Amino acid sequence: MIHDVGEYATFLDGLRKRTMPYVQVVPDSILEWRPAENKLSTGDLLRHLGSTQLMFLHVFERGKWVYPGHEKRKGETIEEISRYLESCHARFIEGISVLGNDLLNKRVPSLQGYDVSSWRMLMAMAEHEIHHRGQLSTYLQMNRIDPPQIFGNKIEQVEKES
Repeated sequence: MIHDVGEYATFLDGLRKRTMPYVQVVPDSILEWRPAENKLSTGDLLRHLGSTQLMFLHVFERGKWVYPGHEKRKGETIEEISRYLESCHARFIEGISVLGNDLLNKRVPSLQGYDVSSWRMLMAMAEHEIHHRGQLSTYLQMNRIDPPQIFGNKIEQVEKES
């Protein structure tokens, strides 16, 4: 369980700081690329990461799920998308900071319609970003772009057990 909104905000800032190097290696040339016809493009996926932070904040503030979308107008270049991600993240952190620790005991509707503790939704939000960061890593590799190493080294660089 999360006990302090400020500590969660620090955790989420760290999570986003580990996501942004993946974003920064995306060239504009693959923003429209998608692995299949019915899948998110690279640009859609990145805009989705920002928009879902606003979606989660909306349920915390107003008790209702509203998705702001991931259309191109939210960012057509990687630079614009990066600014959108930063803006959404700042808005989310500001919003939960205003709500304070009372947020953690509040119950909100899940997407399935039953009420859950907000702290569980905060954890789901972190899982959501981690999931899409992994997806972005795959998108990069499918386009012959080496993704950054999340903690600095490849597994091949770690000493093997003898």
